[in-house]
Amino acid sequence: MSNEISLCMIVKNEEKDLPRCLESVKDLVDEMIIVDTGSTDKTVEIAKEYGAKVYYFKWCDDFSVARNESLKYATKDWILIMDADDEFCSEDKDKFKTLINYNLKEDSIYFLETLNYCGSSINSANITINLNPRIFKNNYGYCYEGEVHNQLVNHKHDFSGKTYSIRIYHYGYLEQNLISKDKKKRNITLLEKQIKKQPEDKYAYFNLANEYVSLADNKKALKNYYKAYEDFNPNTGYASKLIERIIFSNYELKYYDKALEFIDIGIVYYPNFTDLYYLKGLVLNEQNEPTLAIKAFEKCIELGESPPELKSIYGVGNFRSFYELAQIYLKLKDYDTAYKYCIETIRAKPDFLVPLYNIAHILKMEKTPIDEFKSKIESFFTDFPREYPIVAEVFYMEEYYETALEYIEKYETEKELSENLKIFKVKCLVRSSKFDECIKYINTIHEDNLYYFQIMMYKVICFININKYDLALFTVNQFSDGNLSDYNKKVLQVYKQFVNMFVNEKNSVLSEDENEKGFTAPIFDICEILLVNKQLDKFEKALNLLNLISDKSVLLQLGKLYYKQGYNDMAKKEIIRSIKLFDMFDIEALDILKIGLN
Repeated sequence: MSNEISLCMIVKNEEKDLPRCLESVKDLVDEMIIVDTGSTDKTVEIAKEYGAKVYYFKWCDDFSVARNESLKYATKDWILIMDADDEFCSEDKDKFKTLINYNLKEDSIYFLETLNYCGSSINSANITINLNPRIFKNNYGYCYEGEVHNQLVNHKHDFSGKTYSIRIYHYGYLEQNLISKDKKKRNITLLEKQIKKQPEDKYAYFNLANEYVSLADNKKALKNYYKAYEDFNPNTGYASKLIERIIFSNYELKYYDKALEFIDIGIVYYPNFTDLYYLKGLVLNEQNEPTLAIKAFEKCIELGESPPELKSIYGVGNFRSFYELAQIYLKLKDYDTAYKYCIETIRAKPDFLVPLYNIAHILKMEKTPIDEFKSKIESFFTDFPREYPIVAEVFYMEEYYETALEYIEKYETEKELSENLKIFKVKCLVRSSKFDECIKYINTIHEDNLYYFQIMMYKVICFININKYDLALFTVNQFSDGNLSDYNKKVLQVYKQFVNMFVNEKNSVLSEDENEKGFTAPIFDICEILLVNKQLDKFEKALNLLNLISDKSVLLQLGKLYYKQGYNDMAKKEIIRSIKLFDMFDIEALDILKIGLN
Protein backbone atom coordinates (compact mmCIF):
# COMPACT_ATOMS: atom_id res chain seq x y z
CA MET A 1 0.00 0.00 0.00
CA SER A 2 1.36 3.40 -0.99
CA ASN A 3 1.82 5.99 1.75
CA GLU A 4 1.01 9.60 0.96
CA ILE A 5 3.51 12.29 1.93
CA SER A 6 3.14 15.88 3.12
CA LEU A 7 6.21 18.05 2.61
CA CYS A 8 6.40 20.52 5.52
CA MET A 9 8.63 23.59 5.41
CA ILE A 10 9.10 26.95 7.09
CA VAL A 11 10.51 29.74 4.96
CA LYS A 12 11.47 33.41 4.88
CA ASN A 13 12.99 35.23 1.90
CA GLU A 14 14.07 32.08 0.11
CA GLU A 15 13.48 33.08 -3.54
CA LYS A 16 17.04 32.07 -4.46
CA ASP A 17 16.97 28.53 -3.06
CA LEU A 18 13.30 27.53 -2.96
CA PRO A 19 12.86 26.66 -6.67
CA ARG A 20 15.77 24.20 -6.54
CA CYS A 21 14.35 22.56 -3.42
CA LEU A 22 10.76 22.18 -4.65
CA GLU A 23 11.87 21.06 -8.10
CA SER A 24 13.91 18.27 -6.51
CA VAL A 25 11.03 16.91 -4.45
CA LYS A 26 7.84 17.71 -6.39
CA ASP A 27 7.52 14.17 -7.79
CA LEU A 28 8.02 12.54 -4.36
CA VAL A 29 5.28 14.20 -2.29
CA ASP A 30 1.51 14.44 -2.45
CA GLU A 31 1.17 17.91 -0.95
CA MET A 32 3.45 20.81 -0.06
CA ILE A 33 2.81 22.73 3.15
CA ILE A 34 4.79 25.94 3.39
CA VAL A 35 4.60 28.27 6.37
CA ASP A 36 5.97 31.71 5.59
CA THR A 37 7.33 33.72 8.52
CA GLY A 38 7.50 37.14 6.88
CA SER A 39 8.99 37.02 3.39
CA THR A 40 9.39 40.29 1.51
CA ASP A 41 10.69 38.76 -1.75
CA LYS A 42 9.07 36.34 -4.24
CA THR A 43 9.15 33.31 -1.91
CA VAL A 44 5.36 32.98 -1.56
CA GLU A 45 4.80 33.50 -5.28
CA ILE A 46 7.33 30.75 -6.11
CA ALA A 47 5.76 28.36 -3.59
CA LYS A 48 2.32 28.84 -5.13
CA GLU A 49 3.72 28.26 -8.62
CA TYR A 50 4.70 24.78 -7.42
CA GLY A 51 1.18 24.16 -6.09
CA ALA A 52 2.11 24.54 -2.43
CA LYS A 53 -0.43 25.43 0.23
CA VAL A 54 0.96 28.57 1.82
CA TYR A 55 0.16 29.67 5.37
CA TYR A 56 1.38 32.71 7.27
CA PHE A 57 2.91 32.79 10.73
CA LYS A 58 4.27 35.73 12.70
CA TRP A 59 7.89 34.98 13.64
CA CYS A 60 8.38 34.54 17.40
CA ASP A 61 12.11 33.70 17.66
CA ASP A 62 11.36 30.00 18.04
CA PHE A 63 11.96 27.56 15.21
CA SER A 64 10.10 24.71 16.94
CA VAL A 65 6.90 26.72 17.26
CA ALA A 66 7.11 27.63 13.58
CA ARG A 67 7.94 24.05 12.57
CA ASN A 68 5.02 22.70 14.63
CA GLU A 69 2.75 25.23 12.91
CA SER A 70 3.60 23.62 9.57
CA LEU A 71 2.68 20.16 10.93
CA LYS A 72 -0.83 21.40 11.83
CA TYR A 73 -1.78 21.78 8.18
CA ALA A 74 -0.48 18.42 6.91
CA THR A 75 -3.26 16.08 5.76
CA LYS A 76 -1.33 13.08 4.44
CA ASP A 77 -0.13 9.92 6.20
CA TRP A 78 3.51 10.85 6.63
CA ILE A 79 5.60 14.01 6.99
CA LEU A 80 8.75 14.83 5.02
CA ILE A 81 10.77 17.72 6.51
CA MET A 82 13.00 19.87 4.32
CA ASP A 83 14.45 23.38 4.36
CA ALA A 84 14.45 25.78 1.43
CA ASP A 85 18.23 25.48 1.07
CA ASP A 86 17.98 21.67 0.78
CA GLU A 87 17.98 19.65 -2.43
CA PHE A 88 16.85 16.03 -2.65
CA CYS A 89 19.50 13.86 -4.31
CA SER A 90 18.05 12.74 -7.65
CA GLU A 91 20.07 9.50 -7.57
CA ASP A 92 18.33 8.43 -4.34
CA LYS A 93 14.71 8.99 -5.38
CA ASP A 94 14.08 5.32 -6.11
CA LYS A 95 15.42 4.39 -2.66
CA PHE A 96 13.02 6.93 -1.16
CA LYS A 97 10.04 5.51 -3.08
CA THR A 98 10.89 1.99 -1.94
CA LEU A 99 11.13 3.16 1.67
CA ILE A 100 7.83 5.03 1.48
CA ASN A 101 5.87 2.24 -0.18
CA TYR A 102 7.05 -0.77 1.84
CA ASN A 103 9.04 -0.08 4.97
CA LEU A 104 7.50 2.69 7.08
CA LYS A 105 6.45 2.06 10.69
CA GLU A 106 4.58 4.64 12.72
CA ASP A 107 6.75 4.17 15.83
CA SER A 108 9.91 5.04 13.88
CA ILE A 109 11.57 8.28 12.88
CA TYR A 110 13.54 7.97 9.65
CA PHE A 111 16.93 9.66 9.55
CA LEU A 112 18.40 10.52 6.14
CA GLU A 113 21.91 11.72 5.35
CA THR A 114 22.40 15.47 5.02
CA LEU A 115 25.48 16.52 3.03
CA ASN A 116 26.38 20.04 4.12
CA TYR A 117 28.36 22.08 1.62
CA CYS A 118 30.67 24.50 3.42
CA GLY A 119 33.12 27.19 2.35
CA SER A 120 32.82 29.25 -0.79
CA SER A 121 31.72 26.74 -3.45
CA ILE A 122 29.77 23.53 -3.97
CA ASN A 123 32.60 22.41 -6.22
CA SER A 124 34.98 21.90 -3.32
CA ALA A 125 35.29 18.73 -1.25
CA ASN A 126 34.48 20.72 1.89
CA ILE A 127 31.46 18.64 2.90
CA THR A 128 30.28 17.43 6.28
CA ILE A 129 27.67 14.75 6.84
CA ASN A 130 25.07 14.38 9.55
CA LEU A 131 21.84 12.48 10.04
CA ASN A 132 18.60 14.42 10.36
CA PRO A 133 15.09 13.20 11.17
CA ARG A 134 13.24 13.68 7.89
CA ILE A 135 10.27 11.30 7.78
CA PHE A 136 7.73 10.48 10.52
CA LYS A 137 4.06 9.52 10.96
CA ASN A 138 1.53 12.34 10.89
CA ASN A 139 -0.86 12.73 13.85
CA TYR A 140 1.12 10.34 16.03
CA GLY A 141 2.31 12.78 18.69
CA TYR A 142 5.54 13.93 17.05
CA CYS A 143 6.47 17.56 17.60
CA TYR A 144 9.51 19.82 17.78
CA GLU A 145 11.23 21.30 20.83
CA GLY A 146 14.14 23.77 21.02
CA GLU A 147 14.23 27.36 19.87
CA VAL A 148 17.01 27.05 17.27
CA HIS A 149 18.28 23.57 16.41
CA ASN A 150 15.01 21.88 17.19
CA GLN A 151 14.68 18.24 18.16
CA LEU A 152 11.86 15.93 17.19
CA VAL A 153 10.20 14.37 20.24
CA ASN A 154 7.12 12.32 21.06
CA HIS A 155 5.62 12.51 24.55
CA LYS A 156 2.72 10.16 23.71
CA HIS A 157 4.43 7.11 22.24
CA ASP A 158 7.75 5.34 22.42
CA PHE A 159 9.69 5.44 19.18
CA SER A 160 12.98 4.41 17.64
CA GLY A 161 15.22 5.91 14.98
CA LYS A 162 16.07 4.21 11.70
CA THR A 163 18.84 5.31 9.36
CA TYR A 164 18.77 5.18 5.56
CA SER A 165 21.54 6.13 3.12
CA ILE A 166 19.30 8.55 1.24
CA ARG A 167 21.01 11.90 0.62
CA ILE A 168 19.78 15.45 0.86
CA TYR A 169 22.17 18.26 -0.07
CA HIS A 170 22.17 21.32 2.18
CA TYR A 171 23.56 24.66 1.00
CA GLY A 172 22.83 26.79 4.06
CA TYR A 173 26.43 26.68 5.31
CA LEU A 174 27.98 28.10 2.17
CA GLU A 175 29.64 31.41 2.99
CA GLN A 176 27.34 33.54 0.85
CA ASN A 177 24.24 32.10 2.54
CA LEU A 178 25.59 32.57 6.06
CA ILE A 179 26.50 36.17 5.27
CA SER A 180 23.25 37.05 3.49
CA LYS A 181 21.00 35.66 6.21
CA ASP A 182 23.20 36.67 9.13
CA LYS A 183 22.39 33.27 10.59
CA LYS A 184 25.27 33.25 13.02
CA LYS A 185 24.31 36.25 15.12
CA ARG A 186 20.63 35.33 15.05
CA ASN A 187 21.26 31.76 16.22
CA ILE A 188 23.68 32.80 18.97
CA THR A 189 21.14 35.25 20.39
CA LEU A 190 18.38 32.64 20.38
CA LEU A 191 20.57 29.93 21.90
CA GLU A 192 21.81 32.20 24.67
CA LYS A 193 18.18 32.97 25.53
CA GLN A 194 17.43 29.25 25.55
CA ILE A 195 20.38 28.52 27.86
CA LYS A 196 19.32 31.29 30.21
CA LYS A 197 15.94 29.57 30.59
CA GLN A 198 17.41 26.04 30.68
CA PRO A 199 21.01 26.26 31.95
CA GLU A 200 21.38 22.45 32.05
CA ASP A 201 20.43 21.98 28.39
CA LYS A 202 23.59 20.32 27.06
CA TYR A 203 22.30 20.23 23.48
CA ALA A 204 21.90 24.01 23.52
CA TYR A 205 25.54 24.41 24.58
CA PHE A 206 26.54 22.06 21.78
CA ASN A 207 24.65 24.09 19.20
CA LEU A 208 25.96 27.38 20.59
CA ALA A 209 29.50 26.04 20.23
CA ASN A 210 28.76 25.12 16.60
CA GLU A 211 27.73 28.70 15.90
CA TYR A 212 31.02 29.99 17.35
CA VAL A 213 32.90 27.53 15.14
CA SER A 214 31.19 29.07 12.11
CA LEU A 215 32.53 32.44 13.31
CA ALA A 216 36.02 30.91 13.65
CA ASP A 217 35.97 31.66 17.39
CA ASN A 218 37.28 28.29 18.52
CA LYS A 219 38.02 29.40 22.07
CA LYS A 220 34.37 30.26 22.75
CA ALA A 221 33.34 27.16 20.85
CA LEU A 222 35.55 24.92 22.99
CA LYS A 223 34.26 26.50 26.20
CA ASN A 224 30.69 25.60 25.21
CA TYR A 225 31.61 22.16 23.92
CA TYR A 226 33.13 21.41 27.33
CA LYS A 227 29.87 22.54 28.99
CA ALA A 228 28.00 20.14 26.72
CA TYR A 229 30.49 17.38 27.60
CA GLU A 230 29.79 17.54 31.36
CA ASP A 231 28.22 14.25 32.54
CA PHE A 232 28.87 12.87 29.07
CA ASN A 233 26.39 10.28 27.81
CA PRO A 234 27.76 8.44 24.75
CA ASN A 235 24.26 7.31 23.75
CA THR A 236 22.76 10.73 23.06
CA GLY A 237 22.13 11.47 19.41
CA TYR A 238 24.84 14.12 19.13
CA ALA A 239 27.44 12.52 21.44
CA SER A 240 29.82 11.31 18.71
CA LYS A 241 29.64 14.71 16.99
CA LEU A 242 30.43 16.41 20.31
CA ILE A 243 33.59 14.34 20.79
CA GLU A 244 34.67 15.00 17.22
CA ARG A 245 34.12 18.76 17.49
CA ILE A 246 35.98 19.00 20.79
CA ILE A 247 38.89 17.33 18.98
CA PHE A 248 38.64 19.60 15.97
CA SER A 249 38.47 22.80 18.05
CA ASN A 250 41.56 21.72 19.99
CA TYR A 251 43.26 20.95 16.68
CA GLU A 252 42.42 24.39 15.28
CA LEU A 253 43.78 26.02 18.45
CA LYS A 254 46.93 23.86 18.19
CA TYR A 255 46.15 22.15 21.51
CA TYR A 256 47.43 18.92 20.00
CA ASP A 257 47.91 16.89 23.18
CA LYS A 258 44.34 17.66 24.27
CA ALA A 259 43.07 16.70 20.83
CA LEU A 260 44.84 13.33 21.06
CA GLU A 261 43.42 12.82 24.55
CA PHE A 262 39.86 13.17 23.25
CA ILE A 263 40.63 11.04 20.20
CA ASP A 264 41.55 8.19 22.56
CA ILE A 265 38.36 8.80 24.56
CA GLY A 266 36.29 8.77 21.38
CA ILE A 267 37.82 5.57 20.03
CA VAL A 268 36.87 3.75 23.24
CA TYR A 269 33.23 4.74 22.77
CA TYR A 270 33.13 4.52 18.96
CA PRO A 271 35.85 2.15 17.65
CA ASN A 272 34.47 2.27 14.09
CA PHE A 273 34.38 6.08 13.94
CA THR A 274 36.82 6.55 11.05
CA ASP A 275 36.76 10.34 11.42
CA LEU A 276 38.64 10.05 14.73
CA TYR A 277 41.55 8.24 13.09
CA TYR A 278 41.53 10.85 10.32
CA LEU A 279 41.76 13.66 12.87
CA LYS A 280 44.49 11.69 14.65
CA GLY A 281 46.46 11.63 11.41
CA LEU A 282 46.08 15.40 11.00
CA VAL A 283 47.23 16.05 14.56
CA LEU A 284 50.23 13.72 14.32
CA ASN A 285 51.24 15.26 11.02
CA GLU A 286 51.18 18.71 12.62
CA GLN A 287 53.37 17.31 15.40
CA ASN A 288 55.87 16.21 12.74
CA GLU A 289 55.23 12.52 13.38
CA PRO A 290 54.86 11.30 9.78
CA THR A 291 55.24 7.59 10.52
CA LEU A 292 52.43 7.63 13.11
CA ALA A 293 50.30 9.87 10.88
CA ILE A 294 50.69 7.40 8.02
CA LYS A 295 49.44 4.57 10.30
CA ALA A 296 46.40 6.66 11.27
CA PHE A 297 45.44 7.37 7.66
CA GLU A 298 46.04 3.75 6.68
CA LYS A 299 43.66 2.77 9.48
CA CYS A 300 41.04 5.08 7.92
CA ILE A 301 41.34 3.26 4.60
CA GLU A 302 41.16 -0.11 6.38
CA LEU A 303 37.96 0.90 8.20
CA GLY A 304 36.32 2.63 5.24
CA GLU A 305 33.61 5.23 5.77
CA SER A 306 32.09 5.48 9.25
CA PRO A 307 28.72 3.82 9.88
CA PRO A 308 25.80 6.13 8.92
CA GLU A 309 25.09 7.11 12.52
CA LEU A 310 28.68 8.32 12.97
CA LYS A 311 29.46 9.86 9.56
CA SER A 312 30.65 13.43 9.74
CA ILE A 313 33.59 14.34 7.49
CA TYR A 314 32.91 13.38 3.89
CA GLY A 315 35.42 10.95 2.37
CA VAL A 316 37.64 10.06 5.34
CA GLY A 317 37.48 6.35 4.49
CA ASN A 318 38.82 6.90 1.00
CA PHE A 319 39.86 10.00 -0.96
CA ARG A 320 40.64 12.30 1.97
CA SER A 321 42.99 9.80 3.58
CA PHE A 322 44.60 8.92 0.24
CA TYR A 323 45.22 12.63 -0.29
CA GLU A 324 46.79 13.12 3.15
CA LEU A 325 49.06 10.13 2.58
CA ALA A 326 50.13 11.65 -0.74
CA GLN A 327 50.93 14.92 1.03
CA ILE A 328 53.06 13.19 3.67
CA TYR A 329 55.04 11.13 1.17
CA LEU A 330 55.53 14.21 -1.00
CA LYS A 331 57.03 16.04 1.97
CA LEU A 332 59.25 13.01 2.62
CA LYS A 333 60.33 13.22 -1.06
CA ASP A 334 59.14 9.65 -1.65
CA TYR A 335 57.75 10.67 -5.02
CA ASP A 336 56.77 7.18 -6.22
CA THR A 337 54.56 6.52 -3.21
CA ALA A 338 53.19 10.07 -3.26
CA TYR A 339 52.29 9.66 -6.94
CA LYS A 340 50.56 6.34 -6.21
CA TYR A 341 48.37 7.92 -3.53
CA CYS A 342 47.56 10.89 -5.77
CA ILE A 343 46.23 8.41 -8.35
CA GLU A 344 44.26 6.56 -5.64
CA THR A 345 42.74 9.88 -4.55
CA ILE A 346 41.55 10.69 -8.06
CA ARG A 347 40.18 7.18 -8.57
CA ALA A 348 38.20 7.47 -5.33
CA LYS A 349 36.86 10.92 -6.27
CA PRO A 350 37.38 11.82 -9.93
CA ASP A 351 36.03 15.36 -9.54
CA PHE A 352 38.56 16.18 -6.77
CA LEU A 353 41.37 17.69 -8.83
CA VAL A 354 43.65 18.98 -6.06
CA PRO A 355 45.99 15.94 -6.33
CA LEU A 356 46.83 17.04 -9.88
CA TYR A 357 48.87 19.88 -8.42
CA ASN A 358 50.90 17.33 -6.45
CA ILE A 359 51.31 15.16 -9.54
CA ALA A 360 52.57 18.17 -11.47
CA HIS A 361 55.05 18.96 -8.70
CA ILE A 362 56.31 15.37 -8.70
CA LEU A 363 56.76 15.43 -12.48
CA LYS A 364 58.69 18.69 -12.14
CA MET A 365 60.92 17.31 -9.37
CA GLU A 366 61.65 14.26 -11.52
CA LYS A 367 62.63 16.55 -14.42
CA THR A 368 60.01 15.02 -16.72
CA PRO A 369 60.42 16.23 -20.34
CA ILE A 370 57.80 18.85 -21.12
CA ASP A 371 56.00 16.86 -23.84
CA GLU A 372 55.66 13.84 -21.55
CA PHE A 373 54.69 16.20 -18.69
CA LYS A 374 51.89 17.73 -20.78
CA SER A 375 50.69 14.33 -21.98
CA LYS A 376 50.42 12.95 -18.43
CA ILE A 377 48.51 15.97 -17.12
CA GLU A 378 46.17 16.01 -20.13
CA SER A 379 45.39 12.31 -19.56
CA PHE A 380 43.37 13.23 -16.48
CA PHE A 381 40.95 15.31 -18.55
CA THR A 382 38.37 14.45 -21.16
CA ASP A 383 36.50 17.66 -21.94
CA PHE A 384 38.66 20.00 -24.00
CA PRO A 385 38.62 22.95 -24.61
CA ARG A 386 36.47 23.51 -21.51
CA GLU A 387 39.15 22.09 -19.20
CA TYR A 388 42.14 23.88 -20.74
CA PRO A 389 42.04 26.62 -18.05
CA ILE A 390 42.40 23.98 -15.32
CA VAL A 391 45.42 22.47 -17.09
CA ALA A 392 46.83 25.99 -17.50
CA GLU A 393 46.54 26.63 -13.76
CA VAL A 394 48.27 23.33 -12.94
CA PHE A 395 51.30 24.37 -15.01
CA TYR A 396 51.18 27.94 -13.71
CA MET A 397 51.43 26.75 -10.11
CA GLU A 398 54.64 24.89 -11.01
CA GLU A 399 56.00 28.03 -12.74
CA TYR A 400 55.68 26.68 -16.27
CA TYR A 401 54.30 30.05 -17.31
CA GLU A 402 54.77 29.69 -21.06
CA THR A 403 53.07 26.30 -21.02
CA ALA A 404 50.21 27.76 -18.97
CA LEU A 405 49.93 30.54 -21.54
CA GLU A 406 49.84 27.96 -24.33
CA TYR A 407 46.80 26.28 -22.78
CA ILE A 408 44.94 29.49 -22.04
CA GLU A 409 45.47 30.62 -25.63
CA LYS A 410 44.20 27.25 -26.89
CA TYR A 411 41.07 27.86 -24.87
CA GLU A 412 40.85 31.42 -26.22
CA THR A 413 40.70 30.19 -29.81
CA GLU A 414 37.47 28.35 -28.97
CA LYS A 415 35.82 30.53 -26.31
CA GLU A 416 35.88 34.09 -25.05
CA LEU A 417 37.95 34.55 -21.89
CA SER A 418 36.07 35.43 -18.72
CA GLU A 419 37.24 38.34 -16.58
CA ASN A 420 39.25 36.09 -14.25
CA LEU A 421 40.86 34.27 -17.20
CA LYS A 422 41.89 37.60 -18.74
CA ILE A 423 43.88 38.52 -15.63
CA PHE A 424 45.25 34.97 -15.58
CA LYS A 425 46.53 35.44 -19.12
CA VAL A 426 48.12 38.76 -18.09
CA LYS A 427 49.92 37.00 -15.22
CA CYS A 428 51.23 34.35 -17.62
CA LEU A 429 52.46 36.96 -20.10
CA VAL A 430 54.21 39.11 -17.51
CA ARG A 431 55.93 36.06 -15.98
CA SER A 432 57.03 34.83 -19.42
CA SER A 433 58.98 38.03 -20.23
CA LYS A 434 56.44 38.85 -22.95
CA PHE A 435 56.20 42.48 -21.83
CA ASP A 436 55.36 44.13 -25.16
CA GLU A 437 52.77 41.45 -25.91
CA CYS A 438 51.32 41.87 -22.42
CA ILE A 439 50.97 45.64 -22.84
CA LYS A 440 49.29 45.14 -26.20
CA TYR A 441 46.86 42.62 -24.71
CA ILE A 442 46.08 44.83 -21.69
CA ASN A 443 45.16 47.63 -24.10
CA THR A 444 42.27 45.42 -25.35
CA ILE A 445 40.77 45.00 -21.86
CA HIS A 446 37.95 47.38 -21.02
CA GLU A 447 38.02 49.36 -17.81
CA ASP A 448 34.74 47.79 -16.64
CA ASN A 449 36.60 44.49 -16.13
CA LEU A 450 36.36 43.46 -12.48
CA TYR A 451 40.16 43.14 -12.25
CA TYR A 452 41.03 46.25 -14.29
CA PHE A 453 43.03 47.92 -11.52
CA GLN A 454 45.16 44.83 -10.85
CA ILE A 455 45.68 44.36 -14.60
CA MET A 456 46.89 47.95 -14.96
CA MET A 457 49.42 47.43 -12.18
CA TYR A 458 50.88 44.57 -14.22
CA LYS A 459 51.09 47.03 -17.09
CA VAL A 460 53.22 49.23 -14.82
CA ILE A 461 55.61 46.30 -14.23
CA CYS A 462 55.82 45.72 -17.99
CA PHE A 463 56.76 49.33 -18.61
CA ILE A 464 59.43 49.17 -15.89
CA ASN A 465 60.88 46.02 -17.43
CA ILE A 466 61.22 47.62 -20.88
CA ASN A 467 62.65 50.80 -19.34
CA LYS A 468 59.70 53.02 -20.24
CA TYR A 469 59.57 54.65 -16.84
CA ASP A 470 57.60 57.70 -17.99
CA LEU A 471 54.76 55.44 -19.21
CA ALA A 472 54.88 53.51 -15.91
CA LEU A 473 54.51 56.82 -14.05
CA PHE A 474 51.68 57.92 -16.34
CA THR A 475 49.84 54.61 -15.81
CA VAL A 476 50.09 54.62 -12.03
CA ASN A 477 49.03 58.26 -11.87
CA GLN A 478 45.78 57.45 -13.65
CA PHE A 479 44.46 56.10 -10.36
CA SER A 480 43.60 57.84 -7.11
CA ASP A 481 42.36 56.46 -3.81
CA GLY A 482 38.80 57.63 -4.41
CA ASN A 483 37.19 54.57 -6.03
CA LEU A 484 39.51 51.86 -4.74
CA SER A 485 38.99 49.27 -2.01
CA ASP A 486 41.09 49.58 1.13
CA TYR A 487 43.41 46.83 -0.09
CA ASN A 488 43.83 48.32 -3.56
CA LYS A 489 44.62 51.70 -2.01
CA LYS A 490 47.62 50.00 -0.39
CA VAL A 491 48.55 48.29 -3.66
CA LEU A 492 48.49 51.67 -5.39
CA GLN A 493 50.76 53.17 -2.74
CA VAL A 494 53.22 50.31 -3.23
CA TYR A 495 53.29 50.78 -7.01
CA LYS A 496 53.76 54.55 -6.71
CA GLN A 497 56.79 53.99 -4.48
CA PHE A 498 58.03 51.30 -6.89
CA VAL A 499 57.87 53.70 -9.86
CA ASN A 500 59.50 56.48 -7.80
CA MET A 501 62.60 54.31 -7.52
CA PHE A 502 63.05 54.45 -11.30
CA VAL A 503 62.15 58.11 -11.91
CA ASN A 504 64.46 59.35 -9.16
CA GLU A 505 61.66 60.57 -6.91
CA LYS A 506 61.98 60.39 -3.14
CA ASN A 507 60.32 57.41 -1.45
CA SER A 508 57.93 57.67 1.49
CA VAL A 509 57.40 55.21 4.33
CA LEU A 510 54.36 53.02 3.66
CA SER A 511 53.75 51.84 7.23
CA GLU A 512 55.45 51.84 10.62
CA ASP A 513 52.93 49.39 12.06
CA GLU A 514 54.45 45.93 12.66
CA ASN A 515 50.99 44.36 12.41
CA GLU A 516 50.16 45.92 9.05
CA LYS A 517 50.35 43.18 6.41
CA GLY A 518 48.44 44.83 3.57
CA PHE A 519 51.53 46.21 1.82
CA THR A 520 53.59 43.03 2.04
CA ALA A 521 51.83 40.88 -0.58
CA PRO A 522 51.97 43.42 -3.45
CA ILE A 523 55.66 44.11 -2.71
CA PHE A 524 56.50 40.41 -2.95
CA ASP A 525 54.38 40.06 -6.08
CA ILE A 526 56.56 42.72 -7.72
CA CYS A 527 59.78 41.13 -6.44
CA GLU A 528 58.78 37.67 -7.60
CA ILE A 529 57.93 38.84 -11.13
CA LEU A 530 61.28 40.60 -11.44
CA LEU A 531 63.19 37.59 -10.09
CA VAL A 532 61.30 35.13 -12.33
CA ASN A 533 62.26 37.26 -15.34
CA LYS A 534 65.93 37.50 -14.22
CA GLN A 535 65.65 41.29 -14.00
CA LEU A 536 68.21 41.24 -11.20
CA ASP A 537 69.15 44.94 -11.21
CA LYS A 538 65.52 45.97 -11.04
CA PHE A 539 64.89 43.29 -8.41
CA GLU A 540 67.67 44.73 -6.21
CA LYS A 541 66.03 48.14 -6.51
CA ALA A 542 62.56 46.77 -5.70
CA LEU A 543 63.92 45.15 -2.52
CA ASN A 544 64.12 48.68 -1.09
CA LEU A 545 60.32 48.59 -0.88
CA LEU A 546 60.78 46.26 2.10
CA ASN A 547 62.49 49.13 3.94
CA LEU A 548 59.26 51.14 3.67
CA ILE A 549 57.23 48.76 5.83
CA SER A 550 57.64 47.35 9.35
CA ASP A 551 56.29 43.82 8.87
CA LYS A 552 58.77 41.57 10.72
CA SER A 553 58.00 38.60 8.50
CA VAL A 554 59.61 40.11 5.37
CA LEU A 555 63.02 38.45 5.78
CA LEU A 556 61.38 35.06 6.27
CA GLN A 557 59.26 35.61 3.16
CA LEU A 558 62.27 36.83 1.21
CA GLY A 559 64.17 33.68 2.13
CA LYS A 560 61.29 31.55 0.86
CA LEU A 561 61.15 33.57 -2.37
CA TYR A 562 64.86 33.00 -2.96
CA TYR A 563 64.44 29.28 -2.28
CA LYS A 564 61.46 29.01 -4.63
CA GLN A 565 63.54 30.54 -7.42
CA GLY A 566 66.56 28.31 -6.76
CA TYR A 567 68.81 30.76 -4.89
CA ASN A 568 69.44 28.42 -1.96
CA ASP A 569 72.39 30.24 -0.39
CA MET A 570 70.55 33.56 -0.44
CA ALA A 571 67.50 31.82 1.01
CA LYS A 572 69.47 30.49 3.98
CA LYS A 573 71.12 33.87 4.55
CA GLU A 574 67.77 35.70 4.78
CA ILE A 575 66.18 33.04 6.98
CA ILE A 576 69.12 33.23 9.40
CA ARG A 577 68.76 37.03 9.45
CA SER A 578 65.03 36.61 10.14
CA ILE A 579 65.77 34.35 13.11
CA LYS A 580 68.52 36.58 14.53
CA LEU A 581 66.75 39.92 14.09
CA PHE A 582 63.10 39.03 14.62
CA ASP A 583 62.98 35.45 15.94
CA MET A 584 60.76 34.67 12.94
CA PHE A 585 60.82 31.16 11.45
CA ASP A 586 58.60 28.18 10.70
CA ILE A 587 58.94 24.50 9.75
CA GLU A 588 59.38 25.30 6.05
CA ALA A 589 62.21 27.71 6.89
CA LEU A 590 63.95 25.14 9.10
CA ASP A 591 63.68 22.58 6.28
CA ILE A 592 65.37 25.06 3.93
CA LEU A 593 68.22 25.51 6.41
CA LYS A 594 68.73 21.72 6.49
CA ILE A 595 69.39 21.52 2.75
CA GLY A 596 72.91 20.29 2.07
CA LEU A 597 73.58 19.28 5.69
CA ASN A 598 73.07 15.55 5.13
